[in-house]
Parts: sequence; C-alpha cells; structure tokens
Amino acid sequence: MPKKTEPTLRVELKPSVRLKQLLVVMHVLALASSIANALPIAVKLALLTGICVHLRFIFKRVKNQRYKIKQSEAFGWELSVGNDFEQIQILDSTVITTFAIFLHFNRDAKKRSVLIMNDALSEDDYRRLIVRLKTSDKK
Repeated sequence: MPKKTEPTLRVELKPSVRLKQLLVVMHVLALASSIANALPIAVKLALLTGICVHLRFIFKRVKNQRYKIKQSEAFGWELSVGNDFEQIQILDSTVITTFAIFLHFNRDAKKRSVLIMNDALSEDDYRRLIVRLKTSDKK
C-alpha cells in the first residue's frame, strides 16, 4: 500500500504584536529597577540610557526579521531569513505551547533558536506548524 504524502508546509512569520508588548514590559521593569536601586545617579543614568538603546535596537531587529519555514518530505526542514532556504535540523529541545513555539535547530553545525509567537501566523498556519513539528521525523 503506497504511503500518503503530505503537502509541503510553507509559513512566513509576521512581526508579532505580543512579542513587542512582552519586550516593552521587560524593558519597563528593567528601567524601574535601575531607578529604584541605590547606585549613584551617574550609574542610574547610564543604565537608563543603555536599556533604552537596547529596546530600540531590539525593536528594529524584530521589525526587520522575516523568517520563512518550509517542510517537505523530500527536503526536510528549511529556514529562510532572506530569500534563500537553508537546510536545518529541528532539535528535540524545541518547546511547543499554544502561545509560543521555542524552535531549537542546528544550522551550519551551530545551535540556534527562534521564538514563534502564536500571533505571528494565522491560526491555521500555527496549528499546522505545531502538528508538523510533532509528527515529522525532524530531519
């Protein structure tokens, strides 16, 4: 009996509003703790400046990164940050929840990770990605 082949999965991650909100909350908490400590005022100002610069840098990075993920039986898992897809190997340490996927993978013999929030994809694409991650052989 021939094996049923699954269609190729292609998803493009959009900028996540929830991720931006999470980043703002974390940086606001860092700002509050840098103000509430007993350090000299010059150190407090340096911390405030560093935290604000970091937030701006992170926002630009999150806004400009457009990941595309593709999975097929013939080529396995592939990831694209620009236009070219590169072969990746999904690691068993990947964490899958209904709110986010912490995708751990090897690319160029280096371990990397991508945070995929559920609002970065449509509901159907997010569900398909979860199912494919759980059922594929991860190669």
